[in-house]
This record gives sequence, C-alpha cells and structure tokens, in this order.
Amino acid sequence: MTVGLYGLDLPVPGAVTLDPAAAVALDADGVSWGGVRLERLDAILVHGFRYEDPVLPPADPVCDWSLWQVGAVIRQQSHSFLYSVWSRLERIGGPRLYNPVSTELAAFDRLGQLDRLGRAGYAVPALLLGNDDAAAAAFQRRHDGDDGNGGVVWRPATGRAAWQLFRDKQRRALVAVDKPPVLLAAITPGRLLRAYVLDGRVALTLAMAPPEREGLERLEAMAAVSDLPAERLETIGRAVAGLGIRWAVALVVDGEGGPVFYDIDPDPEPDDLPPVFAGFLKRCLAAALTGAPVPAADFGPEPAERPALLLRRMLAIQFDMEATKSAE
Repeated sequence: MTVGLYGLDLPVPGAVTLDPAAAVALDADGVSWGGVRLERLDAILVHGFRYEDPVLPPADPVCDWSLWQVGAVIRQQSHSFLYSVWSRLERIGGPRLYNPVSTELAAFDRLGQLDRLGRAGYAVPALLLGNDDAAAAAFQRRHDGDDGNGGVVWRPATGRAAWQLFRDKQRRALVAVDKPPVLLAAITPGRLLRAYVLDGRVALTLAMAPPEREGLERLEAMAAVSDLPAERLETIGRAVAGLGIRWAVALVVDGEGGPVFYDIDPDPEPDDLPPVFAGFLKRCLAAALTGAPVPAADFGPEPAERPALLLRRMLAIQFDMEATKSAE
C-alpha cells in the first residue's frame, strides 16, 4: 500500500510526501510528481487545496498593491496547474483521492450542496438566499417563534464560513441590492454537532460550547459525543458519501427527528481542534489511507478547550467585538 500526502503530515510509514516545490508534469498516462508516478499510488490525501471561483489563489497580504504585482499572475497559473493535476488524477480513476477536486467544486456553492442533500431525502433547514430586504424580513418573521424559540442564522453563500445569528441589526447591515447575497437558515432545536466522516463512517462526533467570557475567558470547548444513536451516525455517513466526499466534517443539529444538515465541508482542518481530537483524527486518516484497522479513541467525555493566548484577558477584546454583532 503506497500513499501520497499533500499538505498534511500523517503517521503513515513509507508515505510519499508531495513537495509543492517538486517538478510536476502531466502526460497521456497520468502525473509525474518529483519522479513519482501518482497514478500508481493506492491513495492520495490532498489537504489545503481550496477551490476558488474563478480559479484564483488568495491575495498575498504582504504585497504592496500600489505597485504592479506580476507575481499574482504566477500564483494564479500555479494554482490553476494544481487544479489540472488533481482533475487528471480524478479522471483516470487511479488512486483513491481524499478528496477529489470535484468535491471542492460541488461544495463551493453551499445552497446547492444543501439542495442536493434535501433532494436525496436528508433533512435540511428552511433556507433563503438573496439580497432582498423584504424577503429576508419575511423569512425572519416566519421563523422567529413567539415563545422565544427558533430564529435565523446567516453565512456567506460560498466557501467555508461560520453560521451566525441573524437579527434586525444584521439584516440592515448585510442585506441590500448593492451587496452580495447571503444565505439564511432557520434554527433547528437540538444539539449542534460536528461529525467527522471518513469513507462513509463517522469517526468522531464533537459537541461544542461557544466561547465563554464569564470567569476565566476561553475559546470554544468541545467534547466527544458517545450517545448518538447508530442510525443517526449511519445517516450522516451516508449523506456525506452520497456527495462523493471521502473526508469531511458535517455540521448538523441533532434534532427531534434525526440529524438536520447545515453544512458539509470537505478537507477539514484537524489542527484547529483541541490537540487530543486532532491527533485522533490524524490517526483515523492514516488508517483510512492504508486500510489499517480504525484506531481506538484515547479520550473520555471530558470537554477539551481550543488553545488560546497565554494572556487570556486579551480575549476580552474579541468578546466585545462579537457582542456588537447582536446588540441592538
């Protein structure tokens, strides 16, 4: 079993590390990367290659854009070339790809992704995409319950982003014909969970507690969930696999009737999690790539906090900024 790794180090003995600085060539048979024939590998993990539309890399924040930046063209061409590499590997059907570039393309449009899940029979929230203030206000009224339950959340329409509360203040700031459309969703009662899925099986489910400023400030805290019924885990796994995604994190609400899907994000960032969960997921990834047995969890139900700054009182500034998003 020969495995290639791009963008993420994993505990895989003998893995081929795909150096971004290596010489790469596409030919009629496949792809040569630093002298290694990628089409002959058994599996390849592609981490950190995000699809952008148009196919452009992020702008370099250290550039002086008051001067001509020819390097932007070079970065664009390099990024586009990598897109061609991963597309070629997907077309020839050689190694198992975690993930093929088509999954990034399909996930870029978040409303389209949720539409596909809904048509396949999976539960998704009520949704609205647009820049029409009257339509957004009507959506709010429809889903803000008189008893204080319910409500609406919003996020950008494309790419990776967080869902945030959507109230009158957000509507006035975000929704207008001269601004990009935003995606709205009705809030579903239940636990908000992050389910990490590998090859159609949920490897880890985390419940999240939001950042807290009472007492000692902390960032998000997460705890492993062990009480989710097997049929709900199977539903999440099938939904992700049905989109052709081998490795993803599904953001779901554990609702009364089962999981309600708010997002499925290919190519999660394990290192953004508390170290105990990040290490476990990397071992799970290594096992999936090599066909080894699934590792046993080495943690309990105790919550783990995301790493924070040493001077924790500095977090107060971030909490104050977040509070302005909902305060009228």
